[in-house]
Amino acid sequence: MIKKKKQLGGIGEVVEIDESKFGRRKYHRGHRVEGQWVFGGYERGSGDCFLIPVEDRSAETLVRIIEEWIKPGTTIISDCWKVRII
Repeated sequence: MIKKKKQLGGIGEVVEIDESKFGRRKYHRGHRVEGQWVFGGYERGSGDCFLIPVEDRSAETLVRIIEEWIKPGTTIISDCWKVRII
């Protein structure tokens, strides 16, 4: 996906965004998951998407990715999760 970089959306288009942590529990105990945070977007209609590994989920980091991967004028749908600004 990174080699064929293509901005998603545009006027009248909808892109859904979310972040998730990929990993597993260590020794199958507790609730903390060791792994990698990934931020992505999915364009309704075309099915095009992007996934970017991120070190932190700060507003600064996520807004930079949104500006890079999503065209201006796009309707963005998220789960409204509040990010921590570090």
